[in-house]
Amino acid sequence: MSDSGNDHRLDRRRFGKILVAGVGGLSLAAIADAQAPDPPTTAAEPTGPNDFDVIIVGAGLSGLIAARELQRSRNFKKILILEAYTRIGGRMDGERFSFLNNSLQEETGYIDYGGQWVGPTQDAMLALVGQLRPTIPLFLSYEEGRSIQSWNPKVNERPVCADYKAADFQDTDFNGDVSDLYMGQCQPPDHFPTSGGKTSASCSKFTNITACTSNEKESAIWLHGLLEETSLYIPCDAPWNAQKNGERKAAEWDSKTFQQFLHDKNAEGYTQWLPTVAAHIGGSGGFEPDQVSLLHMAWTQHVAPQSETPEKWLLKGGAGQIPEILKKEITEQNTPPVDVRINHPVMEIKHGSGTNGNVFVEVKVQDGSAYTAKAVIVAIPPPMRQKINFPDLSKNYIGFMYGSPMGSMSKVHAVYDYAFWRMECFSGSAAGNLKTCEFIADSGDFLSPGILTSFIAADRNVGLRHATFDQVKELVLDDYVQYFHFLKSSDKDMLRHPRKFFYRNWDNEPWIGGAFTSYPRPGVWTRYGEEGWRTPSGLIFWAGTETSERWPGYFDGAIRAGVRASEEVLAKLKLAPPPPLNPPWPKPSCPSKVERIK
Repeated sequence: MSDSGNDHRLDRRRFGKILVAGVGGLSLAAIADAQAPDPPTTAAEPTGPNDFDVIIVGAGLSGLIAARELQRSRNFKKILILEAYTRIGGRMDGERFSFLNNSLQEETGYIDYGGQWVGPTQDAMLALVGQLRPTIPLFLSYEEGRSIQSWNPKVNERPVCADYKAADFQDTDFNGDVSDLYMGQCQPPDHFPTSGGKTSASCSKFTNITACTSNEKESAIWLHGLLEETSLYIPCDAPWNAQKNGERKAAEWDSKTFQQFLHDKNAEGYTQWLPTVAAHIGGSGGFEPDQVSLLHMAWTQHVAPQSETPEKWLLKGGAGQIPEILKKEITEQNTPPVDVRINHPVMEIKHGSGTNGNVFVEVKVQDGSAYTAKAVIVAIPPPMRQKINFPDLSKNYIGFMYGSPMGSMSKVHAVYDYAFWRMECFSGSAAGNLKTCEFIADSGDFLSPGILTSFIAADRNVGLRHATFDQVKELVLDDYVQYFHFLKSSDKDMLRHPRKFFYRNWDNEPWIGGAFTSYPRPGVWTRYGEEGWRTPSGLIFWAGTETSERWPGYFDGAIRAGVRASEEVLAKLKLAPPPPLNPPWPKPSCPSKVERIK
């Protein structure tokens, strides 16, 4: 690309550096006429061994679903998936482990390093689970008994929260639904373990825990201010077009950070902290409130609302088993064949044309090999697109990819012989402003083994980027003991000494770069989103959970994006869609009100 003469294109990497320095400093006029050419729609037929009908970059859930849909259409001769990493699955990854059950027999347990929950309005994920053979059973997240909220109003008075004593915290119990806390509609626990049809004796009222009460100020900030007054006015598939009562609001909301919104709402103390938890560990999280705009935060709560309880169910055997199931299905189907190649980082994607005028897309890989295709689907997070040279893309695509970093996230699991906290009437769920873990959940199925799962997010995770495994383990278990300091002494000792401890810092994954998803910085949605988010560029199409208008950052969003990208390819090439599945994929939808799903 040249910067001389009348060519207004900027070098992609130089443009990226400008964005990193400050996206707000770029004027729209500087890129207004920087549009990529629209290639012809007539695509070349594959002829040689490196010629394919469609190439998919990325073998995560979205890329695998796109390949599955294209294969089912029976329109092609051969499809190629190129994965940069040493495995498939992307952020959908898990691990199995052995443990001894109560009868001292060896069994197999599992944990998920990536996402693991499914909610009742995540129709695409529920459809996929039903389509797979054999189907994967779901089970309810355990929420019987007391969930703990541990709030420390003095958290900013000392640099190290580890020095706090239990008396420094205000402990309340709630029903386990964190979305209730966000909405200011806290409910006390009402589901308790039973024995012989009666509530267990261990569930007698604790004198050192007070029941949570509704918080009108939090309700005014989150429910009314963020959800009802802002999010519902943002189109799910076009946040840059947000308007309220006939007045365009997108630019105003995109220029104001979420932190500024909280300040304007006079949030402080508890009501300042609680909304940040959704920024940290919600499905579209991994960022701090001053890193994103009000537009983006409100959009996430419109398209992927915590009020729809996305953590309702877990999958038996773990979500991490699904990528290999899909790979086996598409590679064994062989009509047409789908070739999946790992350790194949893509370095360049560009359009080309033959002597007969037919157009194709050329894909160059790190090992020097090159492939051509009628179309390419890029199914990786927007910031990971930076690793690929795209000579044909306009500045809007470049602006969006450089202006959308990955969230910062680690996930941890502590595995115990059995879920002893359940025996004392605790659900295993907890939320609080502790130094490392702001949220814990019981992610086990039956009583044995017991699994407590948590996240380290945003600045907390960045601050631990040089920490060792043992250091992280100690910090996490310190928080676990603080959350459940009500347990009897022997159980608190067990809490500090799990049988197994699993830790994955997604920031250290070179071909993923963070989790759960990427987030546009302030100004990016309205400057670059309309084109740069997911609009096809010639024969280059975009998938990945970040490109979904419903449940981005979740499995459901990844599936919807893969299906949509495959439909765009087939439409562009004027080919018939695949037959419907049973159960079918959901149609695009956008919530029109705040739902309360129980």
